[in-house]
Amino acid sequence: MDLFNIRAIEVSNLAMDGLLERQTAIASNTANAMTPDYQRKRVAFEDQLRNIIEKDNIRRDLRMQNSLAYKNDNNYKVGYERNSNPMTKNIAQKLPQEQMLYIRQVDADTNAFDPEVIKDTRWIDYGNGNNVNLEEEMMDMAKTGQQYNVLATVQGRFLTNLSDILKSGS
Repeated sequence: MDLFNIRAIEVSNLAMDGLLERQTAIASNTANAMTPDYQRKRVAFEDQLRNIIEKDNIRRDLRMQNSLAYKNDNNYKVGYERNSNPMTKNIAQKLPQEQMLYIRQVDADTNAFDPEVIKDTRWIDYGNGNNVNLEEEMMDMAKTGQQYNVLATVQGRFLTNLSDILKSGS
C-alpha cells in the first residue's frame, strides 16, 4: 500500500459517496414497491470514477516523464548553484503549458463527480404499473453494502497504518 497516496483515499471517498447514493435509491425503490406506476431508480457513477482514475494515471505518467527529463537535463543540473533555487529556475519554465494545466485539474475532476440517478424505464409490470422487483432490490442492497464495507475497511487500515507510523516517530 502506498503510504501517502491520499488521492486513492479521495477517489475511494467518491466511490463511497456513489454507493451511498445508490443505497438511497434502493431504499426508495423498496419503500415504493407497492406504489402504483412507480418507476424504480438506479444510480450510475462507475464510468465517472473510471475516467477520474484514468486521468490520474495520465497525470502520474506526465509527472514521471517530466522528472526523468529534468534528471537527464544538463541545464537543470547547472541550476544547482549556491544561493539559487533550481526548482524556480527551470521546472515551471520547461513544462508545456497544456501539461501543467492538465496536471493541476485534479480538484476540478473531483468536484465534477456527480452520481447520476436514472429512472429505470424498462417495462416489467408487476400488476400495478410498477417495475420494482423486491428480490432484486434486496440483492442490490446487499451487494452495495458489501462494496461500501470493503472501501471503509481499506480506508480504516490506511489510517491505522498512518497513525501507527506517526506514533512511532518514524
